Amino acid sequence: MDDCSINLDLYGVSTSLKGNKSYDVLNSNDLDDKSSIFSANNTSTNSISENVDLLNEAFEDVQDEQGIIGQIWNGFKNLTNLGLSSDDVSEKIEQYKKGEITFEEANEAIESYKNKQEGAVSIISNTATGLTTAGFAIATGGVGALVAGAIIGGVTNAGLKTLDRATNNIENDALDVKEIAKDGITGAVDGLVSAATAGIVKAPIAGQAVKQALKQGVVQGAKAGAITGAATGAADYTINTVADEKEFKVSDLITTTAQNALSGAAFGGLFGGLSNSLGQYQLNNSTPEVKFKISHNKNLDAKIDNEAQVKSYIDNYNKNNPSKAIIEDDIYSLKTDELIDLSQKSEVLAKKFDSQLDETALQINDAFSNNDDIKIITARSKSQKSTFSKLAKKNLANGEVLDSMEKCSNVIGDAIGTRIQMKSLDKKETREIVESMLKESGVSATYKDFVKYIKGDKISDEKELVLSTLKEDILGALKEKQTQSTVDQLCEGIKKGTVNITELNNYGDEITSYFSNKQVTEILEAYNEAVINKVFNSDEPFSVVTNSNMFDLQENEILPNNKVKWVKKSSDDTEVEFIQKTGSAIKESGYTSAQMNTKHTLNNGEIVNGELQIRGSEVNSFADVEHVPYDIVTGKITEADTQYSEIYDLIKGMDPETYKKYNEYLSETYKTLRMKELGLLSKNYSLPKITDYIKTGVSRNNLSKIDIDGLIALSKK
Repeated sequence: MDDCSINLDLYGVSTSLKGNKSYDVLNSNDLDDKSSIFSANNTSTNSISENVDLLNEAFEDVQDEQGIIGQIWNGFKNLTNLGLSSDDVSEKIEQYKKGEITFEEANEAIESYKNKQEGAVSIISNTATGLTTAGFAIATGGVGALVAGAIIGGVTNAGLKTLDRATNNIENDALDVKEIAKDGITGAVDGLVSAATAGIVKAPIAGQAVKQALKQGVVQGAKAGAITGAATGAADYTINTVADEKEFKVSDLITTTAQNALSGAAFGGLFGGLSNSLGQYQLNNSTPEVKFKISHNKNLDAKIDNEAQVKSYIDNYNKNNPSKAIIEDDIYSLKTDELIDLSQKSEVLAKKFDSQLDETALQINDAFSNNDDIKIITARSKSQKSTFSKLAKKNLANGEVLDSMEKCSNVIGDAIGTRIQMKSLDKKETREIVESMLKESGVSATYKDFVKYIKGDKISDEKELVLSTLKEDILGALKEKQTQSTVDQLCEGIKKGTVNITELNNYGDEITSYFSNKQVTEILEAYNEAVINKVFNSDEPFSVVTNSNMFDLQENEILPNNKVKWVKKSSDDTEVEFIQKTGSAIKESGYTSAQMNTKHTLNNGEIVNGELQIRGSEVNSFADVEHVPYDIVTGKITEADTQYSEIYDLIKGMDPETYKKYNEYLSETYKTLRMKELGLLSKNYSLPKITDYIKTGVSRNNLSKIDIDGLIALSKK
């Protein structure tokens, strides 16, 4: 078959589509006999002056046919020099008059101008119709939007085309019933398709970057516009051909469809990008407290002194690990080279993680968007410094050889960190839950007795004994009141595969942990169901860290280090292994969070490691800074970190007994904050005082730097 190319003009910009069959590409809107010079005149015998008159007359006829839409578009082209304008045609006629071009070339300019103007009017009307209908469909949704879209589309398109004809210089052109009917039908098709494709364009979400919203709007708008444009172009050509009893040509159908698809993509991308970016900017800057917030790293392009970073890390490692200190010259040189390579790799990874942040965070936001109990969802990517620290630790402490970007990337299990902050319970609803459960149990203890018992205050031995049997159930009910709607969405996401968790850490004790035993079981059952149904594969046992024993130890394999192996089998003998580690649930500092390792599949097929945390808004600000003393003790924070220089020596200089007391203070602070979140204590209830725990060896002034207020103040420097 012969090779051919179809030339498409989008407002004067030529594009070529290649195919296997040869077509004669004709514009479906040819000049009629009135303005087509060759159909009425034998120009070969005319003088230049006579031919100029003919050209001017034909050009005037074309301009007379233009209504307000065509006139505005022509004015825009004259102003911007975009495409073939009336100024360009006038110049062509003048060029013919001077003998610079042939008559045929001047006449072709007029014909081309007429066709482009008529095509532009159709495309502009179709686009306006599509946008109107899409906006309505996005606002309403449902099947009714499709029917309404067809009606609105028909009325809008017919109205715009009629307005255009009413403002031209052709008498009674606006009242052409046949044209109105054609416009109504093509508009209905446009409206129906626009309503159907409206869901492609996602509305802005608070917290997303404007740049990312612009990019998504362009892509989504172009996609929706191309689909709508193609459908409208095909309908336009078919309806006009049948109604005007013209010859149906496949080449003309292909050309018109492609032209409208390209135009629709261009307009859709333009409007999608502009509306999304403007809407995102307004949303991000007008909402005092957004429900979803993405924080990008601001120093990605900052120059890193890799050698200095490595030297500081090794020096700090030697101080904290004297028995493993890297001292010998040859080993020091080798490790320095290895860590410099990791420092450089961490720069690349930090930029990669940041580029993956928006899409990954949006997956979590979409999975948990239907929840009024959530105060805010936040997301951030791992920084260069944190990435290097983790890679260096794996290399030095664990001896791992990380000689490829893939290995390094796999080591960073929390490349993207998302946090769901839950709202606190109202004290009134907490009281109702506690009193109801006490009454149902038939005990004589009161709500105040239960609060005193949880706080550790003195109550009668009889009440203490009774409440000890109800403690787990009551606290479980309160935790479920705070987090159940989020757990339900988590389980639903796991079953559908939209949330892929590979580990669950329910940090905290029976008071401070966020998930009840019942909720942990629900999550494990959801994971079990997802694996059995092949929603995702389970290559390794699912790790569960929680304070309570979830499984009957006598029926499961007991492993070293407080681990229990639990195997569930499906009807087809698919095995799902769970490993429970109870010893890791309670941290010395009392740290609490429902923390999960996650896997995210991006649109380009890449797999991203993430960490999802669910915790309350009271605990959140403290948990963000409580790790600082621990990081100083373990060497993650070094002397070079000037932000914490004023407490570095203080923490490093603590003797074991003082550090133990300090952790007791931190732990009691977590407990108090958690009780506030559960509605057992008022929001104004006083937090523990560090001076009640550390009474000697450290001045009050220095203690104020490492209590909750001091740590938060340091983090803001």
